Amino acid sequence: MKYRSGHYTSGRFIQRKKQVLTTADGLLSDKVNCLLIDNDRLLAGTDSGLCVLENDKFKPLFSEVLSGSITAMSRFHDGSIGICCGNGLYAAKGESIGLLRLFEDKVVDVCDARGFLWVLTENRLICTDYTCKNDDINRSLEGGKAVSFAVSDKGIYVATEQFISIIHGKRKEWKNIVPRFSTMPQERINSLCFDEAGYLWLGTQTGAAIHDNCSLWLTADRIHTLPKNEVFKIVTDKVGGRYFASDIGVIYQKNGGLKYFSADRWVPSNDIKDIAVTDDGSVFYAATDKGISKIYSFETSLIEKANEFEERMEKYHIRHGFNAERTIENYDMDTGFVSISDNDGSWTGCYVAAEAFRYATTGEQEALEKARRGMKAMLLLQKITGLPGFTARAVRYPGEDGYGDGNHEWVMAPDGSCEWKCETSSDEMTGHFFSLSIYYDLCATDEEKEEIKNSLCAITDHIVRNNYRLIDHDGLPTTWACWNPALLNYDDKWFFERGMNSLELLAFFKISYHMSGDEKYLNLYKQFVSEYHYPLNVVQHKVRDAHVCHIDDNLAFLASIALLRLEEDEALRSLYLCGMEDHWEYERVERQPLFCFVHAAFTGRDADLSEGIQSLREMPTDLIHYYAENSKRKDIIYDTEQEEWHEPAQPKYPLPYDERNLHRPDASVFELDTVNRNRSQEGTLYLLPYWFARYYGLIEEE
Repeated sequence: MKYRSGHYTSGRFIQRKKQVLTTADGLLSDKVNCLLIDNDRLLAGTDSGLCVLENDKFKPLFSEVLSGSITAMSRFHDGSIGICCGNGLYAAKGESIGLLRLFEDKVVDVCDARGFLWVLTENRLICTDYTCKNDDINRSLEGGKAVSFAVSDKGIYVATEQFISIIHGKRKEWKNIVPRFSTMPQERINSLCFDEAGYLWLGTQTGAAIHDNCSLWLTADRIHTLPKNEVFKIVTDKVGGRYFASDIGVIYQKNGGLKYFSADRWVPSNDIKDIAVTDDGSVFYAATDKGISKIYSFETSLIEKANEFEERMEKYHIRHGFNAERTIENYDMDTGFVSISDNDGSWTGCYVAAEAFRYATTGEQEALEKARRGMKAMLLLQKITGLPGFTARAVRYPGEDGYGDGNHEWVMAPDGSCEWKCETSSDEMTGHFFSLSIYYDLCATDEEKEEIKNSLCAITDHIVRNNYRLIDHDGLPTTWACWNPALLNYDDKWFFERGMNSLELLAFFKISYHMSGDEKYLNLYKQFVSEYHYPLNVVQHKVRDAHVCHIDDNLAFLASIALLRLEEDEALRSLYLCGMEDHWEYERVERQPLFCFVHAAFTGRDADLSEGIQSLREMPTDLIHYYAENSKRKDIIYDTEQEEWHEPAQPKYPLPYDERNLHRPDASVFELDTVNRNRSQEGTLYLLPYWFARYYGLIEEE
């Protein structure tokens, strides 16, 4: 990602995807205890024996010998594999396997180090030759049963239930490090391993720790780049990556940063039993009691991601020209149906705008056709009501979800062809003016311009003649569509909408005049500038609400695009940009890519472009809403301001896009836990900010 003269040339970057492997793929059991990569083959030790992965399918391995639970595996110097099963240690090479030795109790682990085989059983440490017959060390453990061990030239360490023991001296006695008499971690130790520098790493109940083999203990409560959740095992690749099997999924550390791969987005269960990783770190496997997750990385670019989102949108998210999220079953995109939302027009409008920016940037006919399809669907929302200038939220047809259920917000169309949803709010109007004005300027034919002009001017006329409200089919004002100056300026009940709705109405007038040339809209605009001081309302339009409500954030940035594209008066632009700057300073912590790019495009200050681009890079193309329990993470820093608004505390900083579920920009980025697993978000979340940035020259592709 290269910075150059106010824009970024994105280049290529690493993206990750996952594949879950279970008994449906041949695993003998979904309860997987250990993993090992051997000559590009994955071996999986399960509760019911050993499997090998070949061509994305598992097949049993040595089932005539290994029928019980496989607890550990290790590669030996001669290329054979040591396998721990019950009380037995086996050696497998090629297609053959043999029993090396039966021990008195269960084998916990084995390794080849310092010219010997080292075997840890529940109660003993054995150092033996490669025939496994002549022992150099065979000592009972101190401090309870064995947990883990680590052997290198730096030492021989064994973690037991109570403390750490080290083989010491010519007589090979135990020396114990006891929590009570040292600064070692006080909590349970789950695993030990040495790194390439010779330091001892520990996986503990309260995170990872590092020991200098003397008296220095670096623990997660002191070092913020160490995982704080319980760590069961630690493995490394050959390119500086370290992987922690934890109770919150796999935690990956490289270049000082931590990346979390948690259930269900990345792994089928949060409690990770073991990890196997390729030397180059391009693939790692995570063992759980619900199967194995294969997480693989590959190079991509922002435009390649955009193309993938386009394909997914077309396949899964289009309905009668509208686009919306998809209701699915069991995370399967090929199930379910395109949902009917509370706001089909606005979300379709965002897709129309994305495709319009794409068409203006690339000239691709496909983009124009998609934008045109969405534009026609949006215009239908006004035609279908039979009420001049009144637009429906959504439409549904016979046979679709909920049709004819008697819901009072759904009204039969005059021609009886469908039902339309009433109670239209300012959200829908902002979406229509924003998106259709962009289509008008960048895509429309003369005939389409006339149709769009008539539609939007009809909405403005409806608002004006009804005292700056939307009047529904029953003759009553809708709940939230209010731009009335007496209410916005003087009624405290409309305090939260004062700045936001002032911004919207100014955009409506400006767009109506831009399209029609009718002086009445220009005069109305001037009246609301001079008499009702709406630009002053806009100067600080965002109410500091502890980041609880996000609907107004999305509306403000969409309305700002619509207004600032047309406003040429520098004095007024300055006021509007004061409002955007104030809003942006409050919202920048969220790293919403659209907000980042809108701010950069209209202020000329591009310091946060990198944040928006990082969000696009992180955003997974799989926008399924997975089950998530991120509140279990110990690294979360919580805010408390929400309690003043009688809301629960939430994170001070949102998690990266690929570590949580994604929502539209009108929903919270601070959500940690998600239980609703039956939907998938549409790709406009990526496409609108990406193509906006491309159109305004903020992003270039190599």
